[in-house]
Amino acid sequence: MIGFGFKRLRLGELFGIPVYLDWSTIFLALMFLQTGSVLFAFGLAIVLLASIVLHELGHSLTARCFGCNTRDITLTVIGGCASLERMPRKAWQEFLTAAAGPLVSFVLGIVLYVLSAFLPHGNMLGDVLWCGGHINIGLGLFNLLPGFPMDGGRIFRSALRLVFTRTKATYAAMIVGRVAAALLLFGPLLGITHIWIIPIGGSFILRALIAWMIWQEGYREYLLALDEERFTRWTQADFDARVSPPPYDR
Repeated sequence: MIGFGFKRLRLGELFGIPVYLDWSTIFLALMFLQTGSVLFAFGLAIVLLASIVLHELGHSLTARCFGCNTRDITLTVIGGCASLERMPRKAWQEFLTAAAGPLVSFVLGIVLYVLSAFLPHGNMLGDVLWCGGHINIGLGLFNLLPGFPMDGGRIFRSALRLVFTRTKATYAAMIVGRVAAALLLFGPLLGITHIWIIPIGGSFILRALIAWMIWQEGYREYLLALDEERFTRWTQADFDARVSPPPYDR
């Protein structure tokens, strides 16, 4: 979960990872029902939820390769959350883990585009697949925004760790993430309708939820990095005290 504390419905397991559905996803159904077709809305909702699960599995299975297990995956109205027991420690491992999700979305988007091309024009299934391809490409691009702790923010932090400590890199990523959150929330009011090529219009409530998540979770990640740094210093000091020879006493 990303700090909302809502009740969840267990959907099952994939690769030994429990998958939950948050009740807030009911808003997705209401949004899709505006298309006017119940069947189309249902099909699109299924494609979207499946796409989010595969996106999060990309993160989870990549992290597993580096010895980091995933407690669960939760689907919410603002996307998915893979709750890793811990993030990979090395910068290049964090980079690959963060990049795996958007990569899965891009590949899935291309596959759905290709599949829709083989169906007759106007076919409902073809329309669902084509929209699913569009959704996945958008999902991959949106997650590349440097809104730490989103995927783009984690990729940015992993790059900063080549120069800075983990704590300093996390702080810088948090600041950039908060700027991204502010643009996401207030961009349309300032006449900014796109960040890169990603539209940031739409529901103010949805944008506010995502911006709030970026703002809060980025700070929480920074506090965790601080705690890890302090713990490392304490344990190192304790180790040095134990292995250092006693002072010479005349």
